[in-house]
Amino acid sequence: MSIVKRNQRKTHASIIGVDLASGPDQSVTVTAKQGKIVEAESSRAEGIMDEFDFFKAAMDSDLAQLKKFSHMEDKLEYKAKAIENHQYLDYLRRYQTQGADHQNMVLAWVVIWLVDLGHWKTAFEFLPLLVTQNQRLPGRFSTQDWPTFLIDQLYDEGAKHLSQGRDAVERSHVIQLFTQFIHLLNTHQWRLSELIGGKLYAMAAKLEQSVFNLGNAYTYGTKATALNDKAGVKKMVREIAKTIGKDSES
Repeated sequence: MSIVKRNQRKTHASIIGVDLASGPDQSVTVTAKQGKIVEAESSRAEGIMDEFDFFKAAMDSDLAQLKKFSHMEDKLEYKAKAIENHQYLDYLRRYQTQGADHQNMVLAWVVIWLVDLGHWKTAFEFLPLLVTQNQRLPGRFSTQDWPTFLIDQLYDEGAKHLSQGRDAVERSHVIQLFTQFIHLLNTHQWRLSELIGGKLYAMAAKLEQSVFNLGNAYTYGTKATALNDKAGVKKMVREIAKTIGKDSES
C-alpha cells in the first residue's frame, strides 16, 4: 500500500474511532447505553476535519505541481491522474454523506477539474452541495456563483461543437448536458441573472435547432428571449415559429 493511500486509510479510520495500528481508540468510540447509541460528536467532527486537512495538503501539492506545466494537455493528464490516485472523489462523497459543512477548497477544485476534463455528469452531482453550502470558487475566478460558472463553461462547450456542425453536436451528446443542467436548475430553483439565463437557453436553442429538434429549439429560444431580449435568437425563433406553425411575438 502506498504512503498516500495508507495515510488516507488511517485518516478515514479516525472518523469512526479506529486506530489501524493499535485497534479501537476508546476515546472516540461510539458506545451503547441501555440499547441507545451515544456518539462522540466532537471526536467525529475532529476526525472529519483531520481528513479535510490531509486532502487539502494533497490538493495544495497538486496545484503547485500544475504550475510547472506549460501545455494544457499535460495539465489535463495530471488532473485526471491526481483525481484517481488521491481518491478525491471517494473523499468528497464521504464529506457529502457525513453531512459535513465547511468551506472546502478540495471540493471546489475537484469540481473545476471535472469540468476541465469533460466529466460533466460527475460535476453536476456535486453542484447542489456547492450551492447549498455557499462554497466559494477560488479567488482567481471572477464569479463566486457556481451555476453561473457552470453555464459559462457549458456555453463554451456547446459553441465548440456547434461550430463543427450537426454530426459533432450529435456525437458529443452536449444537448443532454444542457437538458440535465436545466433540470437541476428548475429542480433547485437557482436564481440567475437575466444575462446568464438568456445565455444558457439561447445556446440550448441553437443546439436543438442544429439537430432539427425544432420544438425544443422554439421553447428554449422563447425562454432565452423572455429573459434577455438581446440573447441573439429572436430571428431564429421567428423562423422556427413559421416552420412549425407557432405564433411568435418576437
